[in-house]
Amino acid sequence: MPERKSAAVPRSVTVLLGGINSESEVSLESGRRIMAALESLGYDVQAVYYEGDPAQAVAALAGCDMVFIGLHGGDGEDGTVQAALEKAGLTFTGSGAKASRLAMDKHASKRIMDEAGIATPDWLVLDLPPGAPATSQGLPLLTDFSEIHGFPLVVKPNHEGSTVGVSIAHSQGRLDAALLLARAFGSRLLVEVYIPGRELTVTVLDGRALPVVEIIPLSDFYDYDSKYRDGLSSYVVPADLPQQTTLALQEDAVRLYRALGCRHYSRIDFRLTPRGTFRCLELNTLPGMTAHSLTPMAAQAAGIAFPELVDMLVRMAWSRRNVTA
Repeated sequence: MPERKSAAVPRSVTVLLGGINSESEVSLESGRRIMAALESLGYDVQAVYYEGDPAQAVAALAGCDMVFIGLHGGDGEDGTVQAALEKAGLTFTGSGAKASRLAMDKHASKRIMDEAGIATPDWLVLDLPPGAPATSQGLPLLTDFSEIHGFPLVVKPNHEGSTVGVSIAHSQGRLDAALLLARAFGSRLLVEVYIPGRELTVTVLDGRALPVVEIIPLSDFYDYDSKYRDGLSSYVVPADLPQQTTLALQEDAVRLYRALGCRHYSRIDFRLTPRGTFRCLELNTLPGMTAHSLTPMAAQAAGIAFPELVDMLVRMAWSRRNVTA
């Protein structure tokens, strides 16, 4: 393996992976694939397994050259870990604490979409305190919302990723089950108008949009299993779209990336209606890096092999290591 001596890159990279949330298994798969890529590039590579304590993780990372964050969801993606790394003066890949916190908070990020002129489905936030029944009865705001917009409605936890806890309520009778599922992952829920059509995603790499990926799940819902189990989804990249639509999607993706203050890379999800209009759903600051993940797929379509993508992220973080935004 080539020896790394240039000041343009660190000698060693420590991959932070694992976690104790619903996406820990995805993190382990991403982290191991990142480590293999780094080793193939000649970096000295170590792993630190995150066990839910940011202070403990910072102690384990003390003295390392830089951290490649392979975490997904929970406090690995909501700014908690990033804030601890920033406080410790450690260099790491991905967005900083503020952008991570905003992106993981679906309500906050949708408000920023509105402010930035990025179309997003109408939504309602519900706060169900501990012990409160997860039922549509006694929630007049939800009753009004469903009467105005009709069904289906999408119900999701406000602070989860990888469609964990997300379901589509096709009728009033299914709404309580959707609320109960989402409530298991937090007291704040987001109810959103369902947008029929095609599932699309755009990765932004260092402020530049990569080719659009279309996801075609075998089921009618791109859920957790559809994302991570073989054979449950197919993909088209670049997506077969009019050039004007492709450019508009990419422009909105970059606009949201900048509005949230992201850095290095992010993935932005959209729905495209049969009429050709689209709505932005959310931004992911730490996209999956597994063999099934969409960001490596988009990079490959742009001529960037996976090891090169990993190397680019290391170089971005290292070259801007004194910048915490």
